Amino acid sequence: MFDKETIFPGLMAAVALVAVLQTRSRLQQDLQNMRWRLTIHALTVRDTFGRPVQLDKFAGQVMLIVNIASKCGLTSTQYNGLRYLLEEYEDRGLRILNFPCNQFGAQMPESDGQEMLDHLRREGANIGQLFAKIDVKGAQADPLYKLLTRHQHDIEWNFVKFLVDRRGNIYKRYGAELEPVALTDDIELLLGR
Repeated sequence: MFDKETIFPGLMAAVALVAVLQTRSRLQQDLQNMRWRLTIHALTVRDTFGRPVQLDKFAGQVMLIVNIASKCGLTSTQYNGLRYLLEEYEDRGLRILNFPCNQFGAQMPESDGQEMLDHLRREGANIGQLFAKIDVKGAQADPLYKLLTRHQHDIEWNFVKFLVDRRGNIYKRYGAELEPVALTDDIELLLGR
């Protein structure tokens, strides 16, 4: 029925095919991982006036990245906590990057630019760097937030915080309701590295 001369080449062809498919799959996965192995520093965002800002300018500094909103019930305590962190740690290398977002209950109605700056001044919210209003979840999410949430669930609300180490690697995510002062131990840890 089957002889060695027909079985052996067929078996070898099947083994080769399996090896090729496994290698191809592994290479595709490696390529995908390499795309996301980028650090935060590899990205470019826009400031509140629409000018590009390369995040590598923050290399060597610890970053706290926050999606902010002006009309949220958390706004006052979050702004106060972010102000405290900036005052306490800016000289040691902490940078707070604020990204306005209007995706949650339309709670950030201000336009980018001067209107956004005026809002922060009225609130006395010296809370760090201000960037352009963006989407932080969904198909239109900014690439920064796609990277931040790659292995996690979507952003659930305003004031979700991400701590990023000096090399641009995501250290930890913090929920919306957690007050910024609760991050001091982790900030101290990263600033000490």
